[in-house]
Amino acid sequence: MIRTRMAYGWRRNVAAVITILALGGCRLTTDAPRPRTLGIISGDAQSATAGSALPEPLTVIVINQYGGPSENVTVTWAIASGGGSLSAASTTTDANGVTSVTYTTGQTPGSATITATVAGIGTLNFTVTIT
Repeated sequence: MIRTRMAYGWRRNVAAVITILALGGCRLTTDAPRPRTLGIISGDAQSATAGSALPEPLTVIVINQYGGPSENVTVTWAIASGGGSLSAASTTTDANGVTSVTYTTGQTPGSATITATVAGIGTLNFTVTIT
């Protein structure tokens, strides 16, 4: 008799947990967090004189499929147009999913485009005006 009550109690508890998770919009998963979205935090649409560093770094964030930050993700930076130099060719996201580089403009006035790329996610473009 005691054995039957324990079995019933265990089943009831499991059913209650499943019901709470289902009603709460949660789902049980064994998927490890993985990078899903790349976004610009700051640094786009800046302006600087030729041969000088931008006032703000170019900063991106990487978010996982659960909406949380993705740590230790490599972001590759490149100058697509406009010349100049970057403080690094690649950087790694921190615990908040954030990383950045400093851009020093080229010598010719006009516009410059700097890209931030995460393999398997995509590329973002930063546009800068060189005066």
